[in-house]
This record gives sequence, C-alpha cells and structure tokens, in this order.
Amino acid sequence: MKKFRFIAVLLLVAVAMAGCGGGGGDADQIDPETGKPSTKTGKLSQIKDAGYIVMYTNAEFPPYEFLDGNDIVGVDVEIGRAIADEIGVELEVVNADFGGLVASIASGKGDVGISGITVTEDRKREVDFSVPYVDSVQYLIIPEDSGIRFVEDLATKTIGVQTGTTGSMLVEDEINVGVLKAEGGAELRQYTSAPIAMQDLLNGRLDAVVIDELVAIALAGENPGYTAKPFIYSAGTPMTEQFAVAVAKGNEDLLAVIDKVVGEMVEDGLIEHYIQQYSE
Repeated sequence: MKKFRFIAVLLLVAVAMAGCGGGGGDADQIDPETGKPSTKTGKLSQIKDAGYIVMYTNAEFPPYEFLDGNDIVGVDVEIGRAIADEIGVELEVVNADFGGLVASIASGKGDVGISGITVTEDRKREVDFSVPYVDSVQYLIIPEDSGIRFVEDLATKTIGVQTGTTGSMLVEDEINVGVLKAEGGAELRQYTSAPIAMQDLLNGRLDAVVIDELVAIALAGENPGYTAKPFIYSAGTPMTEQFAVAVAKGNEDLLAVIDKVVGEMVEDGLIEHYIQQYSE
C-alpha cells in the first residue's frame, strides 16, 4: 500500500517552481514532429521524477471521498491509488473546495482531479477528462411527507445545493430559464458541502437538497423521516451524468495512463466493488 501525505498549497507551489528550474527526463528525447531533440518535459516524467502524484479532491462526497478520522478515503481515492501504483509513485491527496477544484487542475496546482467530477462541455474547455468511470443520476433529498415528486414541484420551494456541482448548475438553469422560472418562484441556496446543506434541511431552512445519487441515498439513510428520490421531470426524464478524472490540457502522456487504469477498473468491476464497500 502506498503512503499517503497531505500537503499544503504552498508546498505544491514550491514543488512546481522547483520543477520549472531545469531540464527533465524527456529533454533529450526526439520530438516526433520535428525530428529534433525535444525541449519539453512530459507531465508523466515530471511525476516520476518527483516520486508522487498530487490528487485534488473534496472529502465531503461519500462514498466517493470522505474523512475517516484524519484520513481521506473512498472510491475516488482508490482510483487515485491505482493510478499512482501504475506509475510507480506515491499518492498525495489534497482536500480542496469543490468549487475551485477544476480551476486548480487547469492551473497545474494538482496533477489530477478525482472528486465525482461530472463531465460537462464547460469543464471540457478548462481541462481534459479520462474515460468515465461512473454513470450517476441527480437525486432529491426531501422529508418523506413533503409531497414533492418532480422537478416542477420545486417551483415555490427553497432548494439547497453544493456549489460547483451538476445539481447546482441544473437547478440554477431551471430557475433562470426553465420550469422553475416564475414570479416569486424557487430559491436556490449554495453550500460548501452536501452534509451542510442536509443540516439546513433538517433544521427546516430548506425544502429539498439536490445532489448526486449515492450521496443523497447515504445522507437520507442517516436521517429518519427523510428520503432520496431521482431528480426527474413530470415527463419521467432523469438528469444523468458521468464522472471522470480531470487533468490539465496537454498532458496526453498522463491521460493515457489514467485511461488504461480507469478502463481496467471499470471492466474488472472494481469501481462497483469500491462503491459497495464505501457505501456500507
């Protein structure tokens, strides 16, 4: 088992600056496009030279990532560990705010973002994504006696979401231009994590929370009197999404390794195994 280290952003910056100072393992390789020695250092070589790969996540999204004492555990951490093992380096996990996670990967603060990140067209303009490893559905967490069944039933309700998530984007779009757009209609409240939103639901400050399927099921299961239901329209259409690993654009060498690892984990049933393990 690889050793885990939790590092501060300042350390990441220092390492990145140090890595920019000289040549790398790929500096003397031949560029296939020019036939001349390459002056670029591949991301994969940088990671191997450093001896570790930095994974950014937000540890408030069970079963994908959550805190177990002082340790971050979950499905996504297992994916990160498998990637580190394939490369032959240690895994370092940074617990970051989800709202800025994609930007942190795009800017190079972290090597990979693995945090139940939904593939969207907007995000694809900032980062590149691996092959998907999970198909997920947005869910509602509501009181069992709320009478809420469909998206349309939220028209006059107060809805909690986690900032930067697909649920947040979906509800905001529906309020601005969709079925929840109405005078004196729905109110959206943003939270830094799903558990904090859940607490406001328990305290009567919200009518519903919108979050990913397994997170919703876990939170509802911990609180008697609450239930988790698929976030669907009255026509029966669900909101589905895919999770994938995010890397900075241009890191094709690293992405190729990640695609191999993720593809094998999906094919071998390991992703489903870890989902069940961390949902217990």
